[in-house]
Order: sequence, then C-alpha cells, then structure tokens
Amino acid sequence: MLSKRDLLLATIAREPTPRLPIALWRHWPVEDHTAEDLAQATLAFQARFDFDFIKLTPSQVFVAEDLGLRGIYDGNPEGDLVKGPRPITTLEQWEALAPGTLTTGALARQLRCVELTVAGAGDTPVIQTIFNPLTVAACLAGERAILWRRRHPTVFQRGFDTIIATWRAFVTATLAAGAAGVFFSTADATYRSMDEAEYRRWGRPADLAVLEAAASGWFNVLHVHGNDLMLPLVADYPVQVVNWDDRRAGPSLREGQALVRGAVAGGLAQWDELLQGSAEAVQAQVADGISQTGGRGYLVAPGCVMPIPTPERNIRAALAAARTAR
Repeated sequence: MLSKRDLLLATIAREPTPRLPIALWRHWPVEDHTAEDLAQATLAFQARFDFDFIKLTPSQVFVAEDLGLRGIYDGNPEGDLVKGPRPITTLEQWEALAPGTLTTGALARQLRCVELTVAGAGDTPVIQTIFNPLTVAACLAGERAILWRRRHPTVFQRGFDTIIATWRAFVTATLAAGAAGVFFSTADATYRSMDEAEYRRWGRPADLAVLEAAASGWFNVLHVHGNDLMLPLVADYPVQVVNWDDRRAGPSLREGQALVRGAVAGGLAQWDELLQGSAEAVQAQVADGISQTGGRGYLVAPGCVMPIPTPERNIRAALAAARTAR
C-alpha cells in the first residue's frame, strides 16, 4: 500500500496510482487567532476525513497583522475575516517598511502552528498557505498599493522588496518547521486585476523570488485565484501541483493539464455541487475529473476554500469516489 507521500509523488509524476489523492480545506475564523486552536481544529478535521495532505489555512489578515491590520468574522460562509483599515497610508510609510520578524507576533504564531500540526499529522504531509507579494501589498496598503506601483514605481519597489524578503524568510522557516511545501496563492494573475505586461513586471518576479525559497519542498502547490485567469503566464512556476477554480473560472482540468508540468488539483465545485448538490452529483464531478485527466496527475480538490457549511455527506462522497480502487 502506497504511503500518502508516495501516492502524491506518483501523482506529480503522472504515474498510474491505485487511487486518487484527495484533500479539502476550509477556514477556521475563530480558531485561527491562536497557533494551538488552529492546529487543533485542523488536526480534528483531518482525523475525521483522513485527507492525503493537510493545507493550513490561516486568515489572510495574518500577513499584515504585526503592522496593525485587524479583521472580524461576520458569518461569511467562506470563513474569511473582514479586513479593517489598512495600516500603511502614506508613501513614506511604505518606503520605510522593515522586514517582518519571525520570532514574535503573527508570523511566529503561524510558524508555531506549522510545528504543532506537523507533530500531530503522522504520515500526512502538511503545507502552509502563503500569499503572493502583491496580495500582501494590498493587505498593507489597499488600493494605494496599486496607485503607488503605477505612479511611483521606484519607491514602490523599495517597500515591495522588503515584502519579498520577509516572505522568503517565512517560507524558509516554514520548511524548517517540517512542512512538505507551501500553498502559494496569487489573486492577481487575472485580467480583472491587470494586464499581462503589468503582471510580468510586478507579479512574476516577486512570485518566483518567494517560490525560490520553497525549492527544497517536495510538495508545493500554486493556487491561481479568481476569474479570467492568466494561467498560461504562471503555469511554468516551479511547483509540483497547480490548483484553480476549473469549474467556475476555467480553463478545464484537461486544458490546464496540458499547460503544467506536474499535477493538477481541482474538479469539485465548492459553491455548487459540493455545498448544495447531492452525493451523486459530487461523485459525478470526480468521475468527470478522471475522464478529463485520464486519472493520472490529478488530485481531487475544491477550486478554492470549501464553504464552512459544506455537508459532511458530500465530503465523504468525494472521498469514496477518489478512493475507489481503479
């Protein structure tokens, strides 16, 4: 019987496997305030379903919390926090940004969460969510970050370099804490945010600089968030798996698999069949994913974070469909 690590490695290599790997993940909008609570909630979720990897899902607020960003949970079914006022409001503050510390505050808390989760995960690989530098910039300065990089690119670059350095250090520390890799999320590789030239100027170089720090990880996942995606522009990133909302945003798993070198993850419509559909509809989506990919190089997963109210019945239906011997 293949271990979870061997199953994932075979899938990344697009080799035949006796079953498909599967993982689903969600937000923990109360538990994510402490390392211990988030680790405990994540491990309890894993104990119920025995996924093939664990994705740690902190609130996006943690990336700027040490500079004063706050968030509140308003009952959103996705579970993310509503962000408060952005802490950076002037170009002078931006230029004066100092590298974040990994020994105190929110980043240290999340590293402790990685350690606790890895310690309790047994043979299940753990990956930590990382947001790309453009997303971190937006968390720090909101729409001002867009204005500054367009009107004052030289000054913007100085603060941006500090963000990149901070997250390179955080990724290195994440792997040292025992993570198998990172779940690297970009919400900017979409035509709704910018054109290709702007992403080539600001997105790609920063993304690749952070991912370079994850090179020793064996299970790095790229999540391309949003609609109208520039998937071809990021498909060559040095990761083992690419995940996007293939059901809602496209392209299809078949089309995406032709672009990437490793495996694709997706196939489950988190807001439609997974949340609202029948068990049979969920299983049909897994079967369709197998049909599109030939059952190789395919991880069964949602296109993005799973809504909190997702019925357990549908989670178990997805598990059964992925784990049926082939």
